[in-house]
Amino acid sequence: MTLGEKIYRLRTEQGLSQETFGEKLGVSRQSVSKWETDQSVPELDKVVAISELFGVSTDYLLKETQASPETSENPRSATENLYGSAETETPSENGFLRVEYLPGQRRRFEYKSKKMIGGLPLVHIGRRAKGVIAIGYVAQGWFALGLASMGGFSIGIVSLGLLSFATFAFGLIALGSFAVGVISMGAVAVGIFSMGALTFGQFAFGASAHGTQVAIGDVASGKVALGYSRATGTYTQISNRQPFDYEEACRAIDAHVSSNWLFFKTWAKEMIRWF
Repeated sequence: MTLGEKIYRLRTEQGLSQETFGEKLGVSRQSVSKWETDQSVPELDKVVAISELFGVSTDYLLKETQASPETSENPRSATENLYGSAETETPSENGFLRVEYLPGQRRRFEYKSKKMIGGLPLVHIGRRAKGVIAIGYVAQGWFALGLASMGGFSIGIVSLGLLSFATFAFGLIALGSFAVGVISMGAVAVGIFSMGALTFGQFAFGASAHGTQVAIGDVASGKVALGYSRATGTYTQISNRQPFDYEEACRAIDAHVSSNWLFFKTWAKEMIRWF
């Protein structure tokens, strides 16, 4: 790797434009461009300034056989950036661990495994993680755990997934304080088959249940409505906390609910036993 290639790599890793980088060294953007394309070589004092700016040794800059930066004698980390933060990266056979230090803030950790599956690392842990197993503030993966998560199996404050557990959960199967899914369970649940305190769907079960087809709860409304306090629908039962008439309720479901809902009708009949 040439001196120009190393300068380009260090500059872009820090997110600096040629103009900004040149201003820090007291040279023009054109000079930086010539350095990076190996049309010219920076003067020795500029090489020293570059090594101090990026926290690398002058040997690393000047020796073409050197492929990775070595720590210079200055007190900063080898990858300390221009804003006062520093990073250390520890490679291993399985992946790498990066630790970033920011003034006045907690250290930031990131781990990414070398093993890849379907173009994703097997494990990725970091602020923004994307992998087969992803853990972070924002996580996306087959298995995702984070404040905001998205994946096949998703856990978080807000999550979206085939199977989702969260305060706010959205998915094929969703469980949370507020849950939306084909099958949903939560304090407030919305779905084809929903269970919770306040529920809405085709088949709803809860304290206040509102099901287009079947509703069972303290207050229930639907074609078939079974309620302890109030029931509104084509067929209704009010039990006053006594067991519902199971056989009669099952006949009502068969009579008033389309056969297109066969799978959920079977579930609804079993739910009557629970309630």
